[in-house]
Amino acid sequence: MSTLSQAALRTHIQGRKFAPVYLFFGDDVRLMEQMVESIEASVDPADRPFAVERLHAGTGEGDASPLDVAAAANVFPMLGDRRIVVVLRAERFLKPKRGGKAAEGGEAGADEGPADDGEGSGLDTAPLEDYVSRPAPASVLVFVASGIDRTRRLTKRLLEKATCVEFAGLAADNANERRDAHREAVAILQKEFAANGRAIEPAAIATIVDRAGGDISKLRGDVERLMLYTDGQKTITKDDVEEVVSIESDVDDWAVVNAIGDGDAARALKEAGLRFERGDSPHALVGQLRWWV
Repeated sequence: MSTLSQAALRTHIQGRKFAPVYLFFGDDVRLMEQMVESIEASVDPADRPFAVERLHAGTGEGDASPLDVAAAANVFPMLGDRRIVVVLRAERFLKPKRGGKAAEGGEAGADEGPADDGEGSGLDTAPLEDYVSRPAPASVLVFVASGIDRTRRLTKRLLEKATCVEFAGLAADNANERRDAHREAVAILQKEFAANGRAIEPAAIATIVDRAGGDISKLRGDVERLMLYTDGQKTITKDDVEEVVSIESDVDDWAVVNAIGDGDAARALKEAGLRFERGDSPHALVGQLRWWV
């Protein structure tokens, strides 16, 4: 599998030296979109209507099938030396619903077309698998997926043949990863505000990150709203953040136990308070603690 860091991907884009097939996947949808736009910007604006094509993966009306995507990528560029095809919502191919229903519906058992990927998705991914193995030399094919199923045949082929870039966002499974995610979120904010010529109090940054709840999309949306709310201000304060940024409504049922396991008493108390504010049973929390002990 050919993996690429986000920094290395930026180098690819700046040097206009692209791989024939990319797989972008992860939670940071906004950053993936920015990278796609940068790749498309490598084509002269006058040529883009002919050289750049965006497709939405799926099986519904107006969606592109795997055969449609392969056909679009095989089209020779009319103008310029490169054709760029972007497949949005590619998780519909790479992590489709099981049980005979395709991502956009359809009755189970109604498919009498070509054989699917062998796992009940109803998708005939063979044309795309063949394309990924032998991509057109004048095309750049980019798959953009919020998630992937590594057991799927097409996903396996992409992980083997494509250049893969993960946009993991702020997801974390342990204390070290949570600390790294927190530092990454702070760095994202500092870069965002500095780029807009704005200063922000450290306590304000901490509040934004805490209220994002590990959701990178919420974090980026909160920053945009905060920028609009404080337009004209030189410095953004914690009071500004508390006025604009809502507390993450989804409460992690195991956050208290995880915090105790990390030795973070302050976070454990905070998460316990969120559970009680939601109306959770204290007995359920005690049961989780007994299980953990």
